[in-house]
Amino acid sequence: MERPIPQPKRSEIPEIDLPAYDAAVRRQLPHLPPGEDAHIGGYHGSLLNSPPFAEALEMFGRVVRTRGEFEGTYSHADREFVDQVLSIDMRTNCVQGTHIPDALAVGVRMEAIEALRYGHEEDLNEDETFLAEYIRAVVGGELTEERLDRMVARLGQRGAVEYTLFITFLQMTMRNIQAMTAREPTDDEIDRMIREFKDGTRPLPDFRERIH
Repeated sequence: MERPIPQPKRSEIPEIDLPAYDAAVRRQLPHLPPGEDAHIGGYHGSLLNSPPFAEALEMFGRVVRTRGEFEGTYSHADREFVDQVLSIDMRTNCVQGTHIPDALAVGVRMEAIEALRYGHEEDLNEDETFLAEYIRAVVGGELTEERLDRMVARLGQRGAVEYTLFITFLQMTMRNIQAMTAREPTDDEIDRMIREFKDGTRPLPDFRERIH
């Protein structure tokens, strides 16, 4: 089958699934009139083959992206740091075209991004090192009480739970993107983007346009 897996037309969707289909489409195209057909493409278009799954995943995605707008949980920078760690550990650039710019926009250090990407993690500061260890422990099923206690001290109990859930949600999302879309930016493309941010020829995005 070709990838990205093609998005079905609205007319092909069973009536029972149309509310979920429309809700998922409106997440990507909020100004689209209700009931109109629209091509989204990419990963989000592929998800529409299952409107109930698409609606649930889109809703969960909005929840995890907006936690940084609230007190007592992880920050936007904490969230974007997970993208950087998992991209390296999972050997994929599938989210990096969006999430390196967003990471920089919310305050993740360029030095931290480069330390992870280019294998010199001794340049991470103490908090970044802890976050990387925590993320890897969750993904590897090796989270100790000591690390969990430290995260609770850092974010509170609710924040620690939400951060843990986000880590596993992002892991799932990245594998889904790889499976359903196949194409991702090359290392050269990502390296060039990093150079452009460093030399000031590429502006930072408004990350808030993408979190809601």
